[in-house]
Amino acid sequence: MNEMALVLIVIGLIVAVCLSKRRVRRPEPLKRLYPGVINKAEWMASDETVHNVEADYLAVQRWLIEAALCDYMTFLRDLSRNFSGDALREHEKTVKLHMRKRGPRLIGVVRAHHQVQVRRFSDDGQTCYVLDHQTERRMATYDYWTKRRLHTQDLGAGVYVYRMLFDRGLQRWKIDQFIQQLPTGWDALSVSNAPIRLTDELPIAAGRDI
Repeated sequence: MNEMALVLIVIGLIVAVCLSKRRVRRPEPLKRLYPGVINKAEWMASDETVHNVEADYLAVQRWLIEAALCDYMTFLRDLSRNFSGDALREHEKTVKLHMRKRGPRLIGVVRAHHQVQVRRFSDDGQTCYVLDHQTERRMATYDYWTKRRLHTQDLGAGVYVYRMLFDRGLQRWKIDQFIQQLPTGWDALSVSNAPIRLTDELPIAAGRDI
């Protein structure tokens, strides 16, 4: 191998390393909203990062619709690319229960229009929360084997909260946990700047008891 070939190989390796480094997401400075205000202050990332969270979240929702109509093994194969943590374990558990189930196998597919808000980044920028305002929600039930639609149910509108986690290896955001459905009457769009409080315990009076 002559010297020119060695030089070209070295240059190629340097270019490859540089390109790979560009694809890796580095920690970015976060801005503090309402600093010092109790129950209102929160971290927020750049507009670009917020857009990436929204895009990855909506991509997962589209994947769920497409993958649900595939076979169980295909669904499980790609599950970890879209989910992590509690959300991943819950989906795996549900699919495995269906695989062991006797009798007719049915598939439920939820379709909706999504308007997404991204809020409350962690101080390291690796997690955040998504408020998904869903309208025209419908559950379509299919036969697993024939993929024939058997029934469609109108579910109405609702606001759903998910925790998102950034996967450093895949360089994308995943759904890490479903948090809750917000109470009826919550309008995520008109109260976009309302503080979001996170707590491990529900108040004594909650939901319809309030």
